[in-house]
Amino acid sequence: MFKNKQLTRRLQTNLHRVDKLILLIVYTLVAIGTIFIYSATKEDPKTQSIIVKHIFWVVLGTGTMIAFTFYDYRKFEKKILILIGVSIGLLLLVKFAGQQRLGAQRWIMIGPFSLQPSEFVKVMVILILGAFITKNYKNGINNILDVIVVFLPISVITVLILIQPDLGSALAIIFIFLSMIFLYGVRLRPLIVMGLMACVLAVPVYMFGLKSYQKTRITTFLNPEQDIRGDGWNIVQSKISIGAGGLTGTGIFKGSQSRLSFLPEAQTDFIFSIISEELGFVGSASVIILYFLLIFFILRPSKVIENEFGKMILYGAASVFFFHLIVNVGMTMGMMPVTGKPLLFLSYGGSSYIASFMIIGLVQSVKIHVD
Repeated sequence: MFKNKQLTRRLQTNLHRVDKLILLIVYTLVAIGTIFIYSATKEDPKTQSIIVKHIFWVVLGTGTMIAFTFYDYRKFEKKILILIGVSIGLLLLVKFAGQQRLGAQRWIMIGPFSLQPSEFVKVMVILILGAFITKNYKNGINNILDVIVVFLPISVITVLILIQPDLGSALAIIFIFLSMIFLYGVRLRPLIVMGLMACVLAVPVYMFGLKSYQKTRITTFLNPEQDIRGDGWNIVQSKISIGAGGLTGTGIFKGSQSRLSFLPEAQTDFIFSIISEELGFVGSASVIILYFLLIFFILRPSKVIENEFGKMILYGAASVFFFHLIVNVGMTMGMMPVTGKPLLFLSYGGSSYIASFMIIGLVQSVKIHVD
């Protein structure tokens, strides 16, 4: 009886500590996403199936978030080798038993559903880096050798993702890595030196390291109008969609780009274009503000919690949402190459939804397990 009272009291305390503002923002984004996924697919005969699957992913993601919320995040700190092993195992499974689409092998089939393991691996990368850095670099990351050694635990993971090939997810992992070490307190000099080295290597990497379709994405990004009916079609149509929205938009479910199927994959890569067309600048700006508020509330506890591993999780979580926001919105405006990165909680996609809810669960776990 006494144990039951303790458990109940502990549960009440944890529920009280859950950040309700983060949940409010997340489910506001989910609601907006659901509306515009329907808007983007309502002319598709499979729209009912798409919406049913979308709701399934939201429910499953919510359950996953709850599980991660009440699991003490500090237990992950001692499981770094397991996390590395699981990450590599998932990516090897994709390599040898994955499904190939559009020239890339990134998915595994589970019944009628396809999952993209690299989305879940990003969550594990946050935990791996957080545990490794806080254990081995209590005095800071001070030179190029330190930066290289910190990257080693996720180096095989990054290479396996590049092999798929999935340049977008690899860049996301590198961005998470750089963001986490920067916020942790790396000296700027080694980052500047490595940045200059990257600039020098950019040309040979472009010439010999990228596949033809990846080069096409870059040239299309620089000048989409050169092949307006081919590779530049998506970006040009996305710009038209955003421009058509004006200040207040054409109205929900009244966007011509999605209704007339001018914009392929509107419910995934180009969901922001549909929002911009139907809600205009006011609506699209409001969505961006919601994301920045989400990032702000994720980072806010880092100023008061003492656990360094917890702080690193918050840094990594914020970097994931910031990367996807900048890349996806920039892509729809023609300011970034098309990389296929979704707008988290808005774009249709099971793997990204579950992984995003995992990250929010970790953030909530950091907030409630402060004793």
